Amino acid sequence: MKKPLALTLLLAGLPVILLIPGVVKLVGGAGVYRPIVLWGLPVSAALVAAALTTGRRRGFLFGGSPATLLRLAPWCVTALVVDYSFLGIGHLLGFITFTYGDQGLSGHPFRAMAWGLPLCLGLGVFGWEWTLRRTLYVSWIGHVARPAALLISCAVGVALMAPSITPGLEIPDGSYVAASFLAVACRELSFGLIFASGAGLPAAGLYRGLIIYMEAFLIADWYSVFFPMANFTTSEPAFYLVRGATAILAAGVIVTGLRWNARRQATAGAPARAGASPAAPAPS
Repeated sequence: MKKPLALTLLLAGLPVILLIPGVVKLVGGAGVYRPIVLWGLPVSAALVAAALTTGRRRGFLFGGSPATLLRLAPWCVTALVVDYSFLGIGHLLGFITFTYGDQGLSGHPFRAMAWGLPLCLGLGVFGWEWTLRRTLYVSWIGHVARPAALLISCAVGVALMAPSITPGLEIPDGSYVAASFLAVACRELSFGLIFASGAGLPAAGLYRGLIIYMEAFLIADWYSVFFPMANFTTSEPAFYLVRGATAILAAGVIVTGLRWNARRQATAGAPARAGASPAAPAPS
């Protein structure tokens, strides 16, 4: 119990320094703070997890079943589309305005994708999900029920994402902050459920990596700490209700996909179990 608790407290406390008021200026401005949050924070979390990890008896990657990964891939893509459907809805309703972002990225989008996407996918697998699920979640399941272990890992994940939403505890807009934390919580739940379902670390990590790439390189809220190729801005609080709703629906898509996969696995395993059972004795 001591190691899981120590790991939890260290990981949850890791982003505190990035939430100190005025920290953005102290580190040299948003241009320095941004890569610290994007790259430095998850790498630091992974190093902490590696130092306190509790054994490797179940493997480094938790690769899961390749068949399960392939079956869940369409559901993850659908969830990603649903998650970001708030952009289309907001545009149709006239809630948001799109603006140019980082000219260095938007001027060379394919070059940015060539190096940014692999790094984000790797960060999702070996940074975030290896830390939160392979070490933190797995370390707790020997001490508490699996749902409780999953909840702990998700709560720590939300805490680690706080600097990207409220840098230096700055709250630019209450509706934005509330919707962002709701979206982060729904995503953490999705990542955790994917891992816990047996799909393994790559499935959860790759899905997370795609979302990291979307926010850090493609498009993000103007209030976000990230400055990708494009931004969107709004003056309508109702827009963030849409944002929260699509995040919840995206999590629902993942849950539906996992239930469908579980039923399919149960159905496929039924004939095998029937064949392995001893034959009934013939009536005399």
